[in-house]
Amino acid sequence: MNGFEWLSQIVEQRGLWLGSLAALLGGLALNLTPCVYPMVPVTLGFFSNQASGASRRTFALAAVYVLGISFSYAVLGVLAARTGALFGSWLQQPGVLLAISLVIVALALSSFGLYELQPPQFILRRIGQASAGFGGAFVMGLLVGVVAAPCVGPIILSLLLLVGHMADPVAGFILFFMLGLGMGLPYLALGAAANRFSRLPKAGAWLVWSKKALGMVLLGVALHFARPLLSPTVFGLLVIGLLCAAGAYLGWLERTKGGRAFLAFRWTVGAACLGLATLLLWPRVPSGPRMAWTPYSVAALEQARQHRQPVLIDVYADWCLPCVEMDHTTFRNPDVIEALRPVATLRVDATRDISPEAAQLLKQYQVYGAPTILVFDRQGAEREDLRVLGYINADGVKELLRRLQ
Repeated sequence: MNGFEWLSQIVEQRGLWLGSLAALLGGLALNLTPCVYPMVPVTLGFFSNQASGASRRTFALAAVYVLGISFSYAVLGVLAARTGALFGSWLQQPGVLLAISLVIVALALSSFGLYELQPPQFILRRIGQASAGFGGAFVMGLLVGVVAAPCVGPIILSLLLLVGHMADPVAGFILFFMLGLGMGLPYLALGAAANRFSRLPKAGAWLVWSKKALGMVLLGVALHFARPLLSPTVFGLLVIGLLCAAGAYLGWLERTKGGRAFLAFRWTVGAACLGLATLLLWPRVPSGPRMAWTPYSVAALEQARQHRQPVLIDVYADWCLPCVEMDHTTFRNPDVIEALRPVATLRVDATRDISPEAAQLLKQYQVYGAPTILVFDRQGAEREDLRVLGYINADGVKELLRRLQ
């Protein structure tokens, strides 16, 4: 059973509240996906900077952080279900991308000590404690939820379909809030662990340095969000430049003093960043032929039907990491390209705005996320049993085509 179809059955048969518990468990399972791993060092770095030796306060900060994650998922889920838009596609509007990038850069500059971000005083009074920590924790949770959303989006397509069919924003909010809560619960343990880590370095060198390392990570996150606004060449140069700057600064130029173990760790991190930058600069051998996609149109689909030709429609977006990975691996595999020669290969590019024809196709076949692959037989009927949600490797595509025959 793919995606969260099991959750759909639980909600339909057992009710919303038992379905919410199932969504909580599903959120916990999402932490096993590789795309969530980069959030772990960001979380540890944030709580290491916030920890002050008080376990209760650190745990409260972690709880607010998790609340931010849950709230961001709830809002994203309701928006996606209510609008019928591709999950994450609203993030690709240039104004939204620029605003998010600037906010993350502001957080990064704060990590470098240029200034301290303070939430409004009325928020602090409502929180009940004159500290910026809780406001910052909530904002960081919101950002983590947004950053991870496009990555885990393909896994929760079935849940989006369920919420769309229910047409109930309250139910959608509850289900996605519980999903985000399940995904965020492990961060409570990370918050408590960070409090312990903060007591390890006696002179505070590790904490000062890790705060600035977090700033470099945040600059990388900002660059990731700005990627659709940049040409591939400019983006690649900025990535290499950031790695070089991070390596030189964190490894040698940052002035925090420490013991031999601390210096060795800094030098290792600096050398690793510079080594990765060198690797990216190294000339690459072309990875193989590229799939020749035809932009989707009603006329192209109808022409394939008239010629009784099977059709494969790939829903793609530049902001979709599995889509990009498939473009560089699965759809550059010579065997896959050869097997797809008798098939009409159409692509819906949902990176930004999509054509009215493509929008009608996504609505008709209830496509709510990328990557999605639709397969039609020679009679023009969709083979729903062959629909693919999420990443598929070359062997998977070859098996799919074998079943299509």
